[in-house]
Amino acid sequence: MSNSLFKKGMLASSIALILSGSLSAAAIAQDAQLAQEEMEVIEVKGIRSSLKENLNAKRFSSNVSDVITSEDIGKFPDKNVAETLSRITGVAVSREFGEGEKISIRGAGPKYNRTLLNGQTVGTADWFILDEANRSFNYTMLPSVIVKGLEVNKSPVASIDEGSIGGTIVLKTRRPLDMDANSVSLSLEGQYSETSGETDPQLAGMYSWKNDDETLGVMVSAVKQERNLERQGFEVLGWVESDDDEYLVPRNIGAPKFIQSRERETLFATLQYAPNDNLLMTLNYLDSRMDVDNQNSNLINFAFGDRAEIISNATKVKNGAILASSAGGNYAYNYINRVSSTETDQVHLDIDYQGDGYSLNFELGKTAASGGTYRETSWEYVAVGSGYDYDLTGTPNVNVGVNAADGNNFAAGWIWGGAKPTTDEETFAQADLTYDVEFGPFTAIKTGIKYRQAERTQGRHAYSWHAPFADGGANSDNYLDHIFDTCPTLATCDLDANGATSIDAAVTGNITEQVSHNRELMEEIAFNGLNGISASYAIHDNLAEIWEVEEDILALYVQGDFSGEGFRGNVGMRYVSTEQTSYGYEFSGDSWGLNTINGDWLTPSVLNWVSQDNDYAEFLPSFNIAFDLTEEQILRIGAARVMARQNWADISSSETFGSLTGGRGTGSRGNPNLAPTISNQFDLSWEWYYNEASMLSVAYFAKDLSSLRSTVTVTEDRYDQENEVFVPVDFAQPGNGLGGTIQGIELGLQHDFGGFGVSANYTYTDASADEQRDTNQVGSGLVEGTSKNMLNLMAYYENDAYQARIMYNYRSDWYKGLHFNGDELFNDAFGQWDASASYNVNEYVTLTLEAVNLTDEEIVEYNTNEERIMSIYSNGRRYVAGIRVNF
Repeated sequence: MSNSLFKKGMLASSIALILSGSLSAAAIAQDAQLAQEEMEVIEVKGIRSSLKENLNAKRFSSNVSDVITSEDIGKFPDKNVAETLSRITGVAVSREFGEGEKISIRGAGPKYNRTLLNGQTVGTADWFILDEANRSFNYTMLPSVIVKGLEVNKSPVASIDEGSIGGTIVLKTRRPLDMDANSVSLSLEGQYSETSGETDPQLAGMYSWKNDDETLGVMVSAVKQERNLERQGFEVLGWVESDDDEYLVPRNIGAPKFIQSRERETLFATLQYAPNDNLLMTLNYLDSRMDVDNQNSNLINFAFGDRAEIISNATKVKNGAILASSAGGNYAYNYINRVSSTETDQVHLDIDYQGDGYSLNFELGKTAASGGTYRETSWEYVAVGSGYDYDLTGTPNVNVGVNAADGNNFAAGWIWGGAKPTTDEETFAQADLTYDVEFGPFTAIKTGIKYRQAERTQGRHAYSWHAPFADGGANSDNYLDHIFDTCPTLATCDLDANGATSIDAAVTGNITEQVSHNRELMEEIAFNGLNGISASYAIHDNLAEIWEVEEDILALYVQGDFSGEGFRGNVGMRYVSTEQTSYGYEFSGDSWGLNTINGDWLTPSVLNWVSQDNDYAEFLPSFNIAFDLTEEQILRIGAARVMARQNWADISSSETFGSLTGGRGTGSRGNPNLAPTISNQFDLSWEWYYNEASMLSVAYFAKDLSSLRSTVTVTEDRYDQENEVFVPVDFAQPGNGLGGTIQGIELGLQHDFGGFGVSANYTYTDASADEQRDTNQVGSGLVEGTSKNMLNLMAYYENDAYQARIMYNYRSDWYKGLHFNGDELFNDAFGQWDASASYNVNEYVTLTLEAVNLTDEEIVEYNTNEERIMSIYSNGRRYVAGIRVNF
């Protein structure tokens, strides 16, 4: 909104208040002066001024919300928007790869919250092949330098999009008509990562122009970033039970090393045209692309195949889990090579018209994302009968019975691969009317309509190097045999040419001494050829994992804004109709669920593309009121009915499962008939603004949930290509379960001492499901994404030249949902220290320094009970130094 529109809107509101008897002429003059002062405050730079602006926005909001603004152009509090969100009371962030990716709000996990860019959806297609298609936003796709500010709406209002149980986050970008003409911001940064030992560059630039009449403006912002990511760790890929005994045996025990090369390019542009004081047109364009090729090497055993021996040799057992034992089974290398990327774009036209006593808003646009793993090849070499021993208590200790750093000890095993591309699209259109009224306490009536048409797809290919040669080849029946005849061990064909490497992870024993991954050679052999024989492999559609979901959403709302002497708020109703259609293949089992697309090797006798509909509609009332107890104290009350649609993967027809080696597998599948999760919620908060940059707050929230996702287990046979047998697979399938409750308390303190200050907040959350907890039924009685305790601390110091802050973020353990193998997955408690500092060389130039994860905290995951470790990952410390120029 332009300054002229802003001033005129404020004048109209003031006139309405005068006519209702709520304001005097003197009060109007005072408000006009305050409005002018607020516009000037926005230009003040620094931590303290940003905190003041945040408190000011929170104080005068009509609902329970939190706000964070950029201190200056290109200077958001953190390099990652999700990390900044984690400083807010009640907000938690996940950091699987050392960088904030997805957020939880007030006990509601990532899939129960929505993130909007300037009020609209941004498509997301995750790059990682093990990620499920969900509704959460991946914050690694959005550089913080393009964000002006954000607001977290914890209590809903009818005029904001539905779809969140915890809260709705609205990210706001800068607009050229709000900025000085010919504003320029340039920054150059270098980021050093301890785990990779690499220093990676980031370049960012912004230019904003407007004409002298302030009727036309253009802003362009661009970011280019490289990051060499390395994560080393320890994994146990599941715990296996049996009807024949009372024990849980680790499925696979390994020490992985994950390496990724990230190259991100983001372009954001805004064009604004205001031909007069009444009309403002804004066109936003976002294009963000990230190449994320990655590889994972893992020295791993198959302990579940040695069950009887492990039970017999067990030396440490807790709650049935065999935590220490030995066996004479196999250890193997899994080398996985992936070509991956993700990209998203959004075009958004926003038209505002300010009439005489009313305003109109029209918005339309489209967002489209594509991404995934576009090519994968996985190599397995096995030390048959090597034997091993393990102890998973304390710091894990694992020893392999052979020298694992010697490739001669590992013989040819298997090669597999494939691709998993995904897309996410949405087209949206909305119209909103705000009409100023003088009806008792009501000052405005708002109404609107919005239509959204979304489509989410997933493709899945499987590659088979053991498919018969199409034209005959060499002396082997297939290309896989040719590879392994030529390269019978890891010490042949130069597969071990990169030498040995040591895994720096929270595990001891010789499992850490490994043969280095030779990705370049493996991909050359797999996809080009070996010793004069061209590569030959079948490409199949993996039919059970190919799906599409279409979703049409129509929303209508009416909202009344009211205010009076010492109070303000809103009351409204939102009606939402959702029509979903899930598509997938119906096929016979005579081709193992595969359909060869580059030949005629495997073709099912029955193959049909079928669909299933699921429609529902909801009325969502909301009410918010804020009472000014004194000039400094505010009491807020909110009540609403909200909804969140289930994850895309959950409502799809998809089916996926892990390794079938060992005679039994686990997996997961979707259910197109899932109902949305509904919550009736109540909010109560007290806020004391005892000076302009200080506040004390206490809040209580309660959510009565219905139709939480439950899980049922279905067992069906699937074909194991490597061993050429059908084996039973236990599929975890979501269902419409019972409800539950989430309630909690938030405590917040922000105190400014003048040149320095502190901020602290704590959130206690109690979540429970109505479903009875049954450890024999995965996922039963659990609520995803809830940490009982969350704590944020920050201290800062600044003067005209220097700024510095140190921050601590903590959350207790939480349930993350089902692992890709179907097991329950929990994240152990996690706390992280970060710090940042800057020095203003002069009015235009600033030097910056930032440190992330100062104490090198590890991410620890477990299965149901803490002793059943699933993973320990180390992402290491990161340091960022840079220079920023603004003029």
